[in-house]
Amino acid sequence: MNRFYITLTLIILLGVLAYTNPSLNNYDDFISQQITEKARKQSDPVVGALGSLLGSVAANLLTTQTARKDYLFFSIYDTTFLNKHVQAIGILNNFFITDDSAFRHSD
Repeated sequence: MNRFYITLTLIILLGVLAYTNPSLNNYDDFISQQITEKARKQSDPVVGALGSLLGSVAANLLTTQTARKDYLFFSIYDTTFLNKHVQAIGILNNFFITDDSAFRHSD
């Protein structure tokens, strides 16, 4: 009986992971949010406003430069654009940036 509950729990957990594996469209939304947040932090208000307005356009462009590796329960997204690289892991409808040379800034 105990083995049954462990197996059932494992099946449910893997089902949830597979169901919540984010898509490339979710990654596009995530990149757009990252660009908008970075633009808002700029000291120049014009740059911040333009970044906020053009964030989704830039995200769409970046998404076309993205390779998605789907492992059923999670995905790895590699984006390379203008010698900048972003790598993110998508799991449970969230993204975690593992390599963010494009989003690093010198403060």
